[in-house]
Amino acid sequence: MLNMNTNEIIIDKHSSSIQISNKISTIQRKSYNYMLKVAKNEFKNDRKLREFTITAEELLLFFDMGGENHAHLKKELELLNKTIVTYNILGKDKQNKRWGSFTLIAGFEYKNGIIIYSFPHQIINMLLDPKMFAKINLVAIKGLRSRYSIALYELAEDYINVKIPKMSMSDFRLLMGIEKEKYSKFSMFKRRVIDMAVDEINQSEHINFKLSYELEKTSRKITHIKFIVHKKENTDQTGEKQKNFYRWKNLIVQKYKEQPLCNNLTELKYLKWTLFFIDKNGFLGKDVEGKRTILEKEEAFEIWEFLFENPHKIEIVPLTQLDILRKDFRGKKIEQITTTALGGRVVTVLELKEFKEENERFFIEIEQEDGTRFWTQKSFSFEEILEMGFVE
Repeated sequence: MLNMNTNEIIIDKHSSSIQISNKISTIQRKSYNYMLKVAKNEFKNDRKLREFTITAEELLLFFDMGGENHAHLKKELELLNKTIVTYNILGKDKQNKRWGSFTLIAGFEYKNGIIIYSFPHQIINMLLDPKMFAKINLVAIKGLRSRYSIALYELAEDYINVKIPKMSMSDFRLLMGIEKEKYSKFSMFKRRVIDMAVDEINQSEHINFKLSYELEKTSRKITHIKFIVHKKENTDQTGEKQKNFYRWKNLIVQKYKEQPLCNNLTELKYLKWTLFFIDKNGFLGKDVEGKRTILEKEEAFEIWEFLFENPHKIEIVPLTQLDILRKDFRGKKIEQITTTALGGRVVTVLELKEFKEENERFFIEIEQEDGTRFWTQKSFSFEEILEMGFVE
C-alpha cells in the first residue's frame, strides 16, 4: 500500500498515456494512476510480471470513500476495462511515431476485496521503457475533483520544462474527453471546463506551478488555445508577499468599511455601473443598478489581488459608457478578414480612433493602414464593443 501521509508520491508516466482522449471519470483516472504506480513498484522486483495485485481498501482510502463502496469501485473498474481511448494525441512521441488506441486495463478479477489486474501490451511497454515521461504526483491528483483538472495537470507536467504547444480547440476537447454536442456554446465550455480546471490547479497546495491561457481567433471564432506554465514563487517570497497583502487589505477594510470602494474595474470585465463596497462586517460586495450582493470568496479574492497590484484603482470615477470606450478602447486594434474571389484570405488590422454616442449605441471611427479614417455605418451596443476580438 502506498503511503499517502506525504506531500509527494511520484510516478513516471509515459507521455503517450498522458495525452489520451479523456473519456473516463475522475475516479477512473485516479484509479488508473494509482494502479500504474503499484505495478511500477512491483516491476522493480520482477520485470516479467504481467499481473498485479491491489486491495480495494487502499483504492477506497485513496479516494477518501471509506470502506463500504466496493460495489461502486467494482463498477468503475468495469467501465475502465471497457473504455477505449486514443493516445499520443498531440504527437509528442515523434521518434517512435507512436499513436493508436487501447483500453486502459486489459482485465481484472475482483474477489473478497482483492483486485488482480493486467494492462494491454502498449501500457506494459510504456511502463518498462518510459523514455519520454512526466513526473505525476498522485497526492496532487488525489486533491483534484474534476477530471478536466487532472487531465490538464498531467498535460502541464508533461511539458513542464518546455512550452505547452498551442492546440486546436478540437484537439483540446479530445484531450478533455468532451463530445462535440456537449458545451457547444463556448462561454459554457470556457466556464465549466477551462476556467474550472485552471482555477482548481492554481489553488492546489501540492502543485508547484500555476497556469494561465490565451485564446486565438480565426474569423472571430475561437479556434486555438495556448496554456502558459508559471512556476510558483519560493516559500519565503510568497510568505512575505502574503503578509504585505493581508496587512494592506486590513487597512483598506478599516478605511472604507460601510463605504463605496471603486467602480472602474473594466480590466476585470466589470462595467461602469458595477459599484464595489465594503459592508459593516468587512466583506467585499457589489452594487449593480441598485442590487447589492456580497461576493463569493473566489471573486472577492481576485478583486483584492487586482487592487493590491493596482492601488490607484481604489476610487470612485464618474464614468459614462462613452468615457469608458474612449479611456479603455481607443487605440485598440481589430482584425478585418476578407476572402478574395480565388478563395484567399486577406487580413487587415484597423485601429479604433474615436467613438460617438447616439441613443445608447455607438459609432466607431476606424483608421486604415494607409491613414484613411472613416466612421462605421453600423452602430454597436456597449456590450457588443466589449466582446469584440481586439488585437493587442
